[in-house]
Amino acid sequence: MRSVQLPIDSFRQLRGKVALPGAVLLLALSMASCGGGTTGTQTGTSTPANKPQAYFAPNVAGSTYSVGIGISPALTSPLTYTLDDTALTFTQTTYLPQTQPGPQVLNAGDITMGQRGLRILGVTANYVYEDSSSAAKYVPVAPASQAGSYAVELANQAGGLIQLVGQPAAPMVAATACPNSGSSQTYLFITIPGGLTTSAIGSLDAWDPTTDTAYGVVQINSSGSSVTLQNIQQFTLPSMGGTGKPTQPGPLSATGACASSFFGDTTVVPGQVVITDPNTNGTGVPPQATLAIGPTGLLVEDSGSNASGKLPSTSPALTYNNVLGAGTGAVGLPQPSGALSTKALTGAQYLGFIYGAGQYIGHNPPTENWSSNIASFGFPSSVQPSCPQVSAVAPIYGGDFPINPVTGLRDPTSSNSNNPNYPYGNCDFVIDLGTETTAGLYPDATVWVGAGYGANTSVATTYSFQAVAIAGQLQDGKYAIFLIGEDSTQPWAIYLLQSI
Repeated sequence: MRSVQLPIDSFRQLRGKVALPGAVLLLALSMASCGGGTTGTQTGTSTPANKPQAYFAPNVAGSTYSVGIGISPALTSPLTYTLDDTALTFTQTTYLPQTQPGPQVLNAGDITMGQRGLRILGVTANYVYEDSSSAAKYVPVAPASQAGSYAVELANQAGGLIQLVGQPAAPMVAATACPNSGSSQTYLFITIPGGLTTSAIGSLDAWDPTTDTAYGVVQINSSGSSVTLQNIQQFTLPSMGGTGKPTQPGPLSATGACASSFFGDTTVVPGQVVITDPNTNGTGVPPQATLAIGPTGLLVEDSGSNASGKLPSTSPALTYNNVLGAGTGAVGLPQPSGALSTKALTGAQYLGFIYGAGQYIGHNPPTENWSSNIASFGFPSSVQPSCPQVSAVAPIYGGDFPINPVTGLRDPTSSNSNNPNYPYGNCDFVIDLGTETTAGLYPDATVWVGAGYGANTSVATTYSFQAVAIAGQLQDGKYAIFLIGEDSTQPWAIYLLQSI
């Protein structure tokens, strides 16, 4: 047995592309402690506003990049997005040490500040992968579309939500410090779903709501570079019936290691693992979960669903690390200390994204029929009478934005005859949070999808599906609501951040 020391960023990316020599490799990571002062749930201080800020984002099912021959392979790693609110520029970057000489920009462009904290992203540069007989390289090409990309940032650039045109929405977090709260912090989380499997072929990105984790709770504490996840509880969608527990739950506790890397100060779970040589038995590198917690408490996890190997001691073998979410990862919030004010929560106004995960048909592309749209929720009372009228306990009205007749894309940036509700969008969704069973958790939520919703092309009338929502206040004082559900055709996720 041979001990190999790897840089933390290489360890995180060691999946799917490289064969390791030797019969058995012990990957023992030597982590340096992350320093800094304490601000509640997180070491360090909030990043000053209006600076270039890099955000860690998980690899969401449906994310692809272009190549010169016209194919769009799935991305195989988490991403970083760097937003500069002073220079008004952004970049989307990936990092695969085995196939790239360094970090690789995939998209770049400019930022226009919109109303209610919206960032309108204009893609002006796109880099595609060309694998010629001479050498593989990335080359710049004219972007297919400059419009249709958006971000919603938290205060002081602590994190937020982002969607580039042609890609699904993703939560993003400023991983500026390792967790070091001095005490255990409880988080609620929901899975970031992949598409429903449409065949018996195993998938990397699919999410089965009858057997896989939909939501859960975890306690996180740390000591130096060691991060411990304790009392992990995972649950399936209540609407699916059964035991309510995933068929292959993660461990009740797990330990990870936090250190600086290309993605920021992130935690790998597990921090130490024995890997059997993929050359001898084809098992490849087991999936590693990568976890980041931002200055305000926003939690984001990439489950390593694009690893080349399988998770040990699972049957049937899992292709992702199930420590928190299934699918492609998880997004979470600090659990409130007590019950939330329903009136305040439903009376706030939000920007965010509606993500329909579609159906899994194979790894390239990973899903079909998925959709992802910028959305506005928390419509003022003057608009609500025009929204779908449903019987709800705690309703929040909202929806996507109308299509701009010039660009052909959904456009939250200007008022036109298609958008009488400007600066809000269409009102074709209603979220009923239902009952808060424990602080911040709404396991019997209902979502109504209006007939006018852009991605609702097969149903002529309003219909509903059951969902689970988590809610809370981040340290900037603003509310956040994250929701996961499933109708008869696909999984859904809705991510909302209070905008004003």
